[in-house]
Amino acid sequence: MIETSVSHEGIDDYGPKVKRAVLKYLKDAAQVGQNVALEEVPEDRGTLRKSLAQFVPQERDGSVVWGVGGQPQALPMEYGTDPYQPPVEPLLEWSKRVTGDEGLGWYVATVKIPEEGNDEQPYLRPGAEAQREWLLNHDISEYIQDID
Repeated sequence: MIETSVSHEGIDDYGPKVKRAVLKYLKDAAQVGQNVALEEVPEDRGTLRKSLAQFVPQERDGSVVWGVGGQPQALPMEYGTDPYQPPVEPLLEWSKRVTGDEGLGWYVATVKIPEEGNDEQPYLRPGAEAQREWLLNHDISEYIQDID
């Protein structure tokens, strides 16, 4: 699982209304990050997008988290890879889906990836950056003032 999180540690000494306000503030920020990640996520079959969309921002172990769960391609898509010898068949299937024939798949499997690796296609990092920007530009006191 790949997650991005913001901790709400240190609010345990406050009352439940303040805790709820802080949690709402952090969840709103996380939603902004997730929305940007959903706009940026690379798409072939849509498995990363679906996983990202299903993992709604949630509180877990003192943090508000969002991310991608159970997708082995998540990190290689985010950060790229060093050169390696990939399995050919999945790339041939991909090439047929994308171009209608296997030519591009053969090139990617035998030249591009073995010589250059996979290019990074960041989607989580732009989401995390949008979340940080949102937190910097929104005052938590507005959330606390709005509590019942």
